[in-house]
Amino acid sequence: MTNREKFCADARRIIKHARAERNGALDTESVCAEISALFVRESGVPGGLPRFTADYWKKAYIDASEQPADEPSAQNIEILSAMLAFLEGSDECEELLSGNDWHELGQLVSDEAEDLPIDVLQRLMGIIVSKGAL
Repeated sequence: MTNREKFCADARRIIKHARAERNGALDTESVCAEISALFVRESGVPGGLPRFTADYWKKAYIDASEQPADEPSAQNIEILSAMLAFLEGSDECEELLSGNDWHELGQLVSDEAEDLPIDVLQRLMGIIVSKGAL
């Protein structure tokens, strides 16, 4: 099981437990906060980049959803896991990320560049450049 797959399984578990605690209802805000905290812990990237990435995901995919009662959907958890893979330097599931996602990730990496270790910055910027997102 890859780190991305483990993340997805843990996120599904968070959703399952949250539904059980609320008799099938889901408090999207608190569930997304828990999943975002999990994302930050799992990323292994220092500084604010993981938190800002999770914030972008929530804004772009959860808050903008046409079906907010169904969020976070399995598809949107997969998208967040692809962002986790990116932060780890993996190309696993990168096809789930849109051109807009790559552009936003590039901007976030640029904004946080001074707080990232040079090897992490080089790895992430290499991926961003290869996607034509800068």
